Amino acid sequence: MIKYSWTLLLSFLTALLLLPVLFLMGGGHGYYSPAIILFPFGMVGTVFQHSISAVFAVLGILQFSVYGFLLDRFKGKRTVYLIVGIHLLTAIFTLIFTNFKK
Repeated sequence: MIKYSWTLLLSFLTALLLLPVLFLMGGGHGYYSPAIILFPFGMVGTVFQHSISAVFAVLGILQFSVYGFLLDRFKGKRTVYLIVGIHLLTAIFTLIFTNFKK
């Protein structure tokens, strides 16, 4: 069994989810809600500024890999609940307070 199976799986999932999200964002003229829901740590910077900086883009790309690492390192339902809870709270916060006016 692979030691970091969740990390590898969620890293692969990042690439699969990133393609439709970038397509829907439409080069700055599309829909940002899917990106905020799937990658809230990458989009939280839009609360403070009107653009997505490189730091937050990298943070969003690494987000699911970090989730996988935490799941591999700290096995248990408590870790899953914590990750899902923090993800949802960050997504809700970003959806409510984002500066994108569409």
